[in-house]
Amino acid sequence: MEPPKYSKVKEMLSCLFRSEYDDRLDEMVKQCRTASEQLYAYTHFKDINTNKLIDNSIFNVVNSILMDDAMLGSKFKIRRNYQYFLDVARRACDEDDHNTAIMIRAALLHHAICQLKLKPRKRDKEIFDRFEQEYGTFRDCYKNHLMSAMGNTDYQGYLPSLMVLNMHEARHRAFSTIGRCKIQYEPGHIKSTIGMHAMHFYYPGETMPLYEKPPVASSTDLILLAQAAK
Repeated sequence: MEPPKYSKVKEMLSCLFRSEYDDRLDEMVKQCRTASEQLYAYTHFKDINTNKLIDNSIFNVVNSILMDDAMLGSKFKIRRNYQYFLDVARRACDEDDHNTAIMIRAALLHHAICQLKLKPRKRDKEIFDRFEQEYGTFRDCYKNHLMSAMGNTDYQGYLPSLMVLNMHEARHRAFSTIGRCKIQYEPGHIKSTIGMHAMHFYYPGETMPLYEKPPVASSTDLILLAQAAK
């Protein structure tokens, strides 16, 4: 009898050991990618502030990590939510949805969560180290990601962080008005890169929950709320 092919064995084992967590992870990664595509679609509309939508998405993730339904979660529950979203960010990065990965990274580093000093898994540090190497950090304006995004020509499969591109488009535009100030990219070049991605996602459809107004929309209120977690 001929042994089954490796691909068949792998598929069988995947079915045997697949958990509800994996299914939830797959669905969230898929929804987040759709949300990233929607965000780029919104760039076609001058009356829509995409930076505000990005802020909403970060605050909504922070709210989701801290809350258990409508109540503040226990530290145990918050830690589980934190790990879940970090796994979503890792998977999004693997699948070239860097818009989601960097957005979630920003949420996980919000002071409301950092102040809880949640005990990390070993792989949590590995994921953050990978993000820092691949993207850079807020302190250096994610310069590594900017260079990757500006050099990439897969305008549909690769989704760069709109937060990073918007930030650098504004910074480079400001620096371009200063005499003898050398800029890395022309502001128009960054703007056209955003447009090249957006042209593949023209109709945003109904606003996804990620971009709606968050239940708690103040950093101060989130910090105070988190301090009550036990």
